Amino acid sequence: MKKFIVAALCLAGGLSYSVTEAVQTNLVIRAKSKDAKFVGTKMGGAVVIVKDSATGKVLAEGLTEGGTGDTGKIMIDPKTRFGTIGDGAAKFETSINIDEPTLVTIDVSAPYVYRDNMIKSSTQMWLIPGKHITGEGIIIEVPGFSVNARSMEKVKLEGGKAFIPVQAQIVMI
Repeated sequence: MKKFIVAALCLAGGLSYSVTEAVQTNLVIRAKSKDAKFVGTKMGGAVVIVKDSATGKVLAEGLTEGGTGDTGKIMIDPKTRFGTIGDGAAKFETSINIDEPTLVTIDVSAPYVYRDNMIKSSTQMWLIPGKHITGEGIIIEVPGFSVNARSMEKVKLEGGKAFIPVQAQIVMI
């Protein structure tokens, strides 16, 4: 009987060893215009989607929220290896439950307010259960411009030619 109990305990211990629990892993993700500032609430934020790279399952999604950041830190001050530029800048915060190291794909599309001009940038990285990526977080650069063109008046015909007055607002994403 003792041998049976010992064997049962060993088997139960072995089975419980292979079963792991998901661990909450916190992430901060920021979208930054290439050679410019962060994509903040005024541009509608950036759409962030975090997916399991192996399965395509969406683990988290949302919008960056907040300001564009400190111009001096981002555009003027010399960059250092461990210096920060994201203090107070727009971010998307999430928490993902994972039970093993997971390769994720992070897609960032911006600017959300001008959906016709949205550009997507992506990166992949390994997330380790319980290894939080907060603070400065993951910064993904989004290149390009947001161009919002519109005609302010009706088309005029003069001498067989059409004149179309157009205004455009062009800003770095």
